[in-house]
Amino acid sequence: MVETSVPGSLVIEVAGESLVLLPGRALWWPRRSLLAIADLHLGKGDHFRRAGIALPSGGTAHDLQQLDGLLASTRAARLLVLGDLLHAAVTDAPWRDAWIDWRSGRAALSVELVSGNHDRALRARAGLAGELGIHVHGAALAFAPFLFVHDPADISDAAAGYRLGGHLHPVVRLPGVPRLPAFRFDATSGVLPAFTAFAGGWRVDPEPGTRLFACAPDVVVDLSSA
Repeated sequence: MVETSVPGSLVIEVAGESLVLLPGRALWWPRRSLLAIADLHLGKGDHFRRAGIALPSGGTAHDLQQLDGLLASTRAARLLVLGDLLHAAVTDAPWRDAWIDWRSGRAALSVELVSGNHDRALRARAGLAGELGIHVHGAALAFAPFLFVHDPADISDAAAGYRLGGHLHPVVRLPGVPRLPAFRFDATSGVLPAFTAFAGGWRVDPEPGTRLFACAPDVVVDLSSA
């Protein structure tokens, strides 16, 4: 088992590999210097505001600042987004300039994407991935012993590897506290919480055969035996 100096993190073993769960809603695979997040949803606020729904600005800046902290603390060489990097095809909105500015300052970082259902603009517009400085793998990335996907339910072949994905935005509700983003692992797959702070959630509860970990503001809490 690896040791980590990231405050509040928790090391677990999955498919024979040591993974670090970070309270900032991300997963770190130290042996591969890989930081994985899911459901960044860049442009979600812009999309809603264009639809006439009044929302405060600053969501993208907050998420990128959070991401900066995680990359600094882990010193990861590779950032893998498990689907829904984008939210909608609002490519001329403020989030785009913010992302390109953020990306330009991190040329040595490999930013990669397993395509999700909200990433249609990347498939529809040739050259957009290059403009954003990312590499798109398609629907899945096999990196033994894991198969990185967006929605783990889309692939049921256990021989393909232990599935790690997002899409479901798992959250837990504990007495006296607001809902908390959560990691959920079972025998064949693991689901990461939504990285963006602007996301709904699928309520999950501790149950036999699963491991559940809540992301409190500064610490990951093991709820598997709760």
